[in-house]
Amino acid sequence: MTKAKQVIRILVADDHAIFREGLRKLLDAAEEIQIVGEASNGVECIKMLAKYKPDILLLDLMMPEMDGFGVVAALQANPAWRDIPVVVVTALDLTAEDHRRLNGGVEQILSKSAYAPAELIKRVGALLGEAKRKTK
Repeated sequence: MTKAKQVIRILVADDHAIFREGLRKLLDAAEEIQIVGEASNGVECIKMLAKYKPDILLLDLMMPEMDGFGVVAALQANPAWRDIPVVVVTALDLTAEDHRRLNGGVEQILSKSAYAPAELIKRVGALLGEAKRKTK
């Protein structure tokens, strides 16, 4: 009897459709990674969290309707969501106050401005590969 492959389920919350599309193209090739949802703002993200509990949330901080800080606060307020690892992918230059607001609520922060889009997507893919190895 063969062992079933473990799939990492990802929810992507980012208001930039080009970033979401690039990430989907990269991850579609990986059988062990599945994007369970895409949200263009924080309100959509919260609605999707109520439907699907992802293994990882990729979260932009600057989004309309509800920003990523609001999403992190909602995750921390809900016991069922507190253990979802969050990787922040943002163009925002974070202040000390921003870091304080995110304290304990995120696994890693990647800066969109530090990388070309293709490199950023590769780095996110590498992080997801690391997460897969940890869950084995």
